[in-house]
Amino acid sequence: MPEKDQIFIFTKRELSLIKNIFADNDTLLYTIRKVLFQFPLTQVEKEYIKQYVSKDVMGILRKKLMPELGNEYPFGNLSNILMTLQKPFSTKLDEDMDWQFDAKLLEMKYVKQQLSTLEDIETQQELKLKDMATLEGSKKDRFVNITAYIFLIGYIDPILYEIKVLAGAKEETPEEQAKRLTRDSSK
Repeated sequence: MPEKDQIFIFTKRELSLIKNIFADNDTLLYTIRKVLFQFPLTQVEKEYIKQYVSKDVMGILRKKLMPELGNEYPFGNLSNILMTLQKPFSTKLDEDMDWQFDAKLLEMKYVKQQLSTLEDIETQQELKLKDMATLEGSKKDRFVNITAYIFLIGYIDPILYEIKVLAGAKEETPEEQAKRLTRDSSK
């Protein structure tokens, strides 16, 4: 069950951790981004990841990038990477979904791989994001790879930006929040 007054996917402890670790620390977020997108890292950046990407940081990243359904989330915050299949379900026939499923499996495998890489920066990476950015191969391979590539670019970056915003957000008491929401709704 969510904490009292919890409005985000993150608990008060996690929000505090986000603020303590990521506020005014764009370097860490950009370095994590480099890992998630497989951009080349310097040795200094690898050491930075080893130093700052703790079990708690991984918990935050996993909660946003690969969330699992759970009762601890407040209303409106249940999410899962599979939910992005909702629109194709409404527009495609069942037999047309196989390639969408293959793309989603590739996306999930890639995100899991990159999260593992953050935990062990020297991990060998089977999947390469740049290899997905191709219009070569069979019709199915082109569809699966490009769909996964486009999704990953549009999925990862906004999540890191959300963490950046949360890290810089001013903490409000419930009374301050209610007052602000009332003020904003009267505009």
